[in-house]
Amino acid sequence: MEMVEKVALPLLLPNPPPPSPSPSSSSKPNSVGMTSIPPIPPINTLIHDLNSNSSSRHRISLGKSLDPNRGKPWSPHRLSPTGGLLEEALDLKTQMVHKGIKPDVFTYTTLLSGFEKAGKDDFAIQVFLEMRAVGCKPNICTFNALIKMHGNRGKFAEMMKVFDDIKLCNCSPDIVTWNTLLAVFGQNGMDSQVSGIFKEMKRAGFVAERDTFNTLISAYSRCGSFDQAMAVYKSMLEAGVVPDLSTYNAVLAALARGGLWEQSEKVLAEMEDGRCKPNELSYSSLLHAYANGKEIERMNAFAEEIYSGSVETHAVLLKTLVLVNSKSDLLIETERAFLELRRRGISPDITTLNAMLSIYGRKQMVAKAHEILNFMHETRFTPSLTTYNSLMYMYSRSENFQKSEEILREVLEKGMKPDRISYNTVIYAYCRNGRMKEASRIFSEMKDSALVPDVVTYNTFIATYAADSMFAEAIDVVRYMIKQGCKPDQNTYNSIVDWYCKLDQRHEANSFVKNLSNLDPHVSKEEESRLLERIAKMWS
Repeated sequence: MEMVEKVALPLLLPNPPPPSPSPSSSSKPNSVGMTSIPPIPPINTLIHDLNSNSSSRHRISLGKSLDPNRGKPWSPHRLSPTGGLLEEALDLKTQMVHKGIKPDVFTYTTLLSGFEKAGKDDFAIQVFLEMRAVGCKPNICTFNALIKMHGNRGKFAEMMKVFDDIKLCNCSPDIVTWNTLLAVFGQNGMDSQVSGIFKEMKRAGFVAERDTFNTLISAYSRCGSFDQAMAVYKSMLEAGVVPDLSTYNAVLAALARGGLWEQSEKVLAEMEDGRCKPNELSYSSLLHAYANGKEIERMNAFAEEIYSGSVETHAVLLKTLVLVNSKSDLLIETERAFLELRRRGISPDITTLNAMLSIYGRKQMVAKAHEILNFMHETRFTPSLTTYNSLMYMYSRSENFQKSEEILREVLEKGMKPDRISYNTVIYAYCRNGRMKEASRIFSEMKDSALVPDVVTYNTFIATYAADSMFAEAIDVVRYMIKQGCKPDQNTYNSIVDWYCKLDQRHEANSFVKNLSNLDPHVSKEEESRLLERIAKMWS
């Protein structure tokens, strides 16, 4: 979970920058004709400028929330994890202390937020602990930054503790807090919680405004509830709220998740014909729409427009090219985008590094994967659950498959919550190597952690049993999954009939299909016909 940008898939939504002192308070003449001293020390302003103007946002595959600056992210350039502007900001804070200027909540929150955006959680926590140790009381911006940070890392218990601490410190959640929670639940596919938080938000007296609608559109689309996302958009229009760039980006992100590239192109055309010019986030969603819609030629053609400068070669778009090429399993194109990013002096973020790690892991390029890991370690990036899942995947397909469970244990030791992908990957590692006892143990742990096994989980067991001629056990798993409310898919039954055929048991394969309705009362006649045709083709 994370504080996500309320819109597009490539966005990140940070807390809005702390307000600057108004002219009336900073330059009002005093009684003797002198100009009064600004309430915020100048060094604080320098820290804020260094942080907000030059630090890259930590992006997630994982969603985003929105800034108030018309959907544009802060500059992603020039942040160097080892010698960049965050270090300069820390030096300025040290100078404040030496000059007798006591750092205040603005100082600490600005530093904390900067480290969070850069993916340097250890530094952020150190700033917060120092803040509390010197008796500086956090404000709501401080809490929002911590909520976002813990959510990004899947540390849900810590995140909710921060939310509870808001009231203990006599603060109240603000619109950013609520929008963050909506985005977090949306990112994790928890549509009922999204609806519940929205209701609680309204009970607390908050009226939905444009950013909230944008967040809801994004949240429901992340849950796969496209119809609900569009219903929110309709409600927004009916409420008289005028769509802005962020709204369009939220809609484009929703379309992208479904691979609806044709509709995405139409929305972009509408934006270009109207008064809302698309930005890098709009084009980023188009790239994701092409990737998810398997329109690789269109994606590559648009990539060339970006590289050539026909479309502004923005850091967001280069990072998106790393993501979409990685998930499309295009190694050369992924490396090209990553090298172009580095050539331009743009620091990669955790999402970009995870994308590189993912494709190297899938390709079993262990040395390359460890180069990325070493870079993350040297530059103090905090690994996310996606990082660990990619490592588990890589080892699950290798001779060192037991390493997958070791990584799962490391995730748990760090206080993170593994997801279905984590457990399914370790289950696969053991099933692939015939270690069914260990696979069953991980399956039990998965259920004990309150995660519901999905069709991928069950299909792994079914395929393994069928490959070992243990058809009775495979059918028992089918029976169990149906009883648990998990609907079999084509792969479920393909595994069984395919292995019957591979083992020269055509009669048993046909018999299985003819009696399938007894096992699965909801199986369709079309599915039965498909399976019989599959058997016939394998024997032709």
